[in-house]
Amino acid sequence: MTREILPGATMFERCVVAHQEYLDIGRRYLQAFGLNRGVGAIVEDMNEGRLPWEKAQQVLSHVHHLIIEHITRRVGFTRFSVLYKDPEFITLQMDSLAGSMQRHGPFAQERYARAVEGFAWTSLRLWHLVAHDLGGRHIYQPTPEVAELLRKAPPVNPWKTPRLPVPSLMLLVPPEARLTLSLKGFPSRDVTEIYAVEAEPPGHQWSMWIHAPIDERIAESVYLELTFPPNGTLEDGLATAHDMFQDGSPSIDGWKECVRWFAATMRYLAEGGGKQEDTLPSPEAKPEQRVLIDVPDSLH
Repeated sequence: MTREILPGATMFERCVVAHQEYLDIGRRYLQAFGLNRGVGAIVEDMNEGRLPWEKAQQVLSHVHHLIIEHITRRVGFTRFSVLYKDPEFITLQMDSLAGSMQRHGPFAQERYARAVEGFAWTSLRLWHLVAHDLGGRHIYQPTPEVAELLRKAPPVNPWKTPRLPVPSLMLLVPPEARLTLSLKGFPSRDVTEIYAVEAEPPGHQWSMWIHAPIDERIAESVYLELTFPPNGTLEDGLATAHDMFQDGSPSIDGWKECVRWFAATMRYLAEGGGKQEDTLPSPEAKPEQRVLIDVPDSLH
């Protein structure tokens, strides 16, 4: 069954951990029958009564996630562009749009564009969730004291060749960081979590998802990519950052402040900031690797 979602749960907890049972069932079908026959086998078992209808419907609702995970296990999780160009992903996109056409009739150009847009948004979000899962579920959490310190006194000298401590991670953002996203003409929304995936040189880059919830169902989000030249600095990456969903620099306000604070936190950790590591086991899922980022003991 679906696990209860508690208030304040992260997107990963809402979209992955809470649905672990159904994702695991889908994985077993894909492993047993392969990508092409796996979904059909779920439908067949549902129709024949071997898989309860309600449970099968839940599994089928996660097919997009399962296929992205299946491809990512083969091509790696550090570059979305590799997934995007993969033939199986292209087939997934074509099938998704064809399914929308069957449900809603032939598309006008504007309606077709919205379907393509929706598929792209969903795919980017799912790729980040899959990368976080396959990358080891590393969660970093600055204390309020550290969050405020890095907001008030960020590093001044350039950070050359910025690196993450692990290839993929989620950073929980305390309110003391005062990070927000806002579309022009709309209220600002508090950022609560930042997902980041690093691809190593050559072609060194960070792919980031900055999440600011509006309510329990919708949120402001920005997906961006920073590419670093050899021996480049964080500011070099910011100067050429582009929206992974649209061409050009992100148009939402607040994204640069979010990236700079995120980088300051990673740099603080790399340069000797205090930390406490813990592995949190779960009877239903993979363990989480949590790191609390604190001030060093000598400064307490």
